[in-house]
Amino acid sequence: MLYRLKYYLSEMFPVSSLIGTLVTALSIQFVFLRLSGQVIKFHSSFLTSSLFTASLSLLLRVMDEFKDYDDDLKNFPQRPLPSGKVLKNDLKFLGGLCVLIMIFSSLGTITILCASFLVLLYAFLMLKWFFIEEKMRKSLPLALVSHHPIVFINILYLLVVMAESIPHIDFSKSIYILPIPLIFTNWEFSRKIRAPKDETSYTTYSKIFGPRVAVSLCLIIQMILFLTVLNIFQLIQSPSIVSILFTLLMMISSLRFWKFAWNPSKSISLKKLAEGQILIVVLSLIWSSLWG
Repeated sequence: MLYRLKYYLSEMFPVSSLIGTLVTALSIQFVFLRLSGQVIKFHSSFLTSSLFTASLSLLLRVMDEFKDYDDDLKNFPQRPLPSGKVLKNDLKFLGGLCVLIMIFSSLGTITILCASFLVLLYAFLMLKWFFIEEKMRKSLPLALVSHHPIVFINILYLLVVMAESIPHIDFSKSIYILPIPLIFTNWEFSRKIRAPKDETSYTTYSKIFGPRVAVSLCLIIQMILFLTVLNIFQLIQSPSIVSILFTLLMMISSLRFWKFAWNPSKSISLKKLAEGQILIVVLSLIWSSLWG
């Protein structure tokens, strides 16, 4: 089992994904502290809450293996589970381990523990397709609207941990942070947009809305995210160089989306561009938070 799980993690949740998840959680927490007028100092809650987020990300990945098994047999037969290189019992064990880690890392206070149960409850509803599986499988937008809030709920969990663990936290400042998870909304749209010639039987947003409309939705999300981050830079009084570099990098990346919208006949991996934007946002937030 250990060999199979090692193979699965290397394919579906590599070290880069783990590090990315941990760093994203830290960036949210650092910004929240700075917005609350706090100096960033090491606290054990940074580690436990980041571990919670990483475990949740892996748990959702494992859940998708079971939910999408029949589709993966048809569209992605080379993946670990449909190819038989990993067994369902292996993934059940891994999923159970993730749940235990999430609960164990939330034992700081009753409030944090209750917040973790809220996250797990929503994850369970996702696993069960909110008990309307047949209807959701026929509607990709409905699946997005119902499943994607888990990202925002996880962010709220991180903020609750900070508020519970560190004195004098201004929870009202969370309003400035809540749009940041749009980086994952952008990624979710981007990974399911293809040029017309690259479409298969797999359901994509470009097939539902058309490639131009689908990319336009990404660009709207990116604009909201861009303005959100710039506003955070201003609130925590980040150096101008941070804002300038962030703006340049985001503009360069977004131009690739504009180019595809203008000529959707050419193949392009918008998913990789969206992943690059996640990196730009997260590292910029950490840099600006630690600078002050």
